[in-house]
Amino acid sequence: MDGRAIRRILIMVFCLFIGISMSLVMFYTYKPSQNALGALSSVCMDILCVIVLFILIGSFAFGNYGTKRTTRLFGALLLSTVWALFMDFLNWAFDGALEFGHLTFWFTLLSLCMGSVLSIFFSLYLYSYMEETHNLTKMRKSAIACAGLNFVSFIVTFVLAITGTAFTFVDGHYEIGTLYTVVEVIPIVSLLYLTVYTICHIKTVGVHDALAAAGYILFMIAGALIEEGYGIGTTYVAVTLADLFIFVMLQNEVISKEKRNAEEWMKRSNTDELTGLLNRYAYETDFKLIAGNLIDEDFVYVSVDVNSLKVVNDNLGHNAGDEMLIGAADCLRRCFGAYGKLYRIGGDEFIALINADDDELKKVQKNIDIITNAWKGKQVEKLVLSCGYVTRKEAMDLSLKDMAILADKRMYEAKNEYYISHGIERRKK
Repeated sequence: MDGRAIRRILIMVFCLFIGISMSLVMFYTYKPSQNALGALSSVCMDILCVIVLFILIGSFAFGNYGTKRTTRLFGALLLSTVWALFMDFLNWAFDGALEFGHLTFWFTLLSLCMGSVLSIFFSLYLYSYMEETHNLTKMRKSAIACAGLNFVSFIVTFVLAITGTAFTFVDGHYEIGTLYTVVEVIPIVSLLYLTVYTICHIKTVGVHDALAAAGYILFMIAGALIEEGYGIGTTYVAVTLADLFIFVMLQNEVISKEKRNAEEWMKRSNTDELTGLLNRYAYETDFKLIAGNLIDEDFVYVSVDVNSLKVVNDNLGHNAGDEMLIGAADCLRRCFGAYGKLYRIGGDEFIALINADDDELKKVQKNIDIITNAWKGKQVEKLVLSCGYVTRKEAMDLSLKDMAILADKRMYEAKNEYYISHGIERRKK
């Protein structure tokens, strides 16, 4: 059993414990009469948010998100939010129940302390994400400082609660103490600083990720303000929404990455590695597609071959031959690229499938000679291409396959004419 399987089992046990515990409290201990409407609303919202988080955790634990540090930290953030909600739920569920007054104190204390814990995990998660995604390593000191400040906040919260200055209990209810605001403000201020830091580097991280960081802190601030103003437990509900917000952003990033990978794979599978033109596989795919449809009147099939490539390979080496092929591809791209697609289908064989009227074709035929005559490489001084053109207008009765055969025939005629005119003895094909 690998480490990931063990983590999944532990997560399932954790979620099962939370779910069963909340169910038992609601069915056997909770008494609606002991709470005001605000407390009842808080209990219901906590339960709903835990269900939402269970769904997120399940998706995250069993989905294809890898095992990177960022993934583990976000998982820890989700699990910590569940625990914070559980403590908040117990706090409100036992609010006003005198027989559970001693327990309610600790539930309230742990609930308050979880704000700092969540801020610690979010600080570390945000840094890890920015480092892995944008190489923003200089964010490390700020993230560690925020995490350290929130750890201090955790200690301060605990001390203030024990001394009765953060909150006190009256008849089973907790009342806000004089320094309660300090408990809420420290995590928010630290995260606000980290968010501002991220936004200041928006050119590096992009709007997408800056929005994710800002969204988390905005949700937390809104939840804390509503809870303090109306006495309803909305802080961790807001944090749950923030987690959901980040999860959606991450999911969108995963989908975008998979799409980019698929596009990159498709591009590589259709691209000739040496020249950057489309390869034989792409040519055969497009050939079938064109052959199965009505061919446009301006369609032109061009067969191209590089003259004297074997001579260059034999005398100057294959590096020189590669330079010649790359030069040929560049010349063809400059000449035919605006009119259609270019393919390298073999060693020195190229194909252009273009759409050009009579005037454009004359211009292309003239330009190819001008462009190749002007080309000069570092190892090869001369580049000559032989081309065979077949237009759809002259071959209305021919299939695409027959047009290709005719274009090859004309290309070889042009090639033979070049060798004869230059007194070169050509190897037989």
